[in-house]
Amino acid sequence: MSERIIDACCLINFYATGTEDSIFQACGGFWIPAQVKNEALRIRRFDEGGPTRLVPQDIDLGDAISAGLIQTCQLEGQDELDAFVRFATELDDGEASCLAIAMSRGWTVATDDRKARRIASENGIALISTPELIRRWVDATSPSEATVAEVLKKIELFAKFRPRRNDPLHGWWTGLSEKT
Repeated sequence: MSERIIDACCLINFYATGTEDSIFQACGGFWIPAQVKNEALRIRRFDEGGPTRLVPQDIDLGDAISAGLIQTCQLEGQDELDAFVRFATELDDGEASCLAIAMSRGWTVATDDRKARRIASENGIALISTPELIRRWVDATSPSEATVAEVLKKIELFAKFRPRRNDPLHGWWTGLSEKT
């Protein structure tokens, strides 16, 4: 298991692809704090009754947890609790718990949340983003260009995520996602 902790935004992005298990495996798995696991995690999917209409669908983490691709963790010790309280004044509980645990244990946080990334950087917490993790999946599994384009489009459509223009992988992502 890697020493990466994932917040809800990245988790939602991966589940939007429909290939989350492959992504988790290629990236070495993730830790997920109880606060993220307990959040109402949903993606959007096409409605069976109207293929142009998107409807919310709950994310079931059970299979990934059972397969060991995601392991749960919780805040431990006074240092983590204190950091969580401090971070929670500016962030949602999920992001705050990820940062507190990562800071205490020396882990990397997988997040795309701008505020969480800024606060993590200010506190010396290592970061990784959805584009970086998707690129690792591509490098590890060598899917076809069409498959990569489809995965990126699903993240954009079902999770409403696209990297910002200043992201180092923005050009790579945009170039592929616009091919379909």
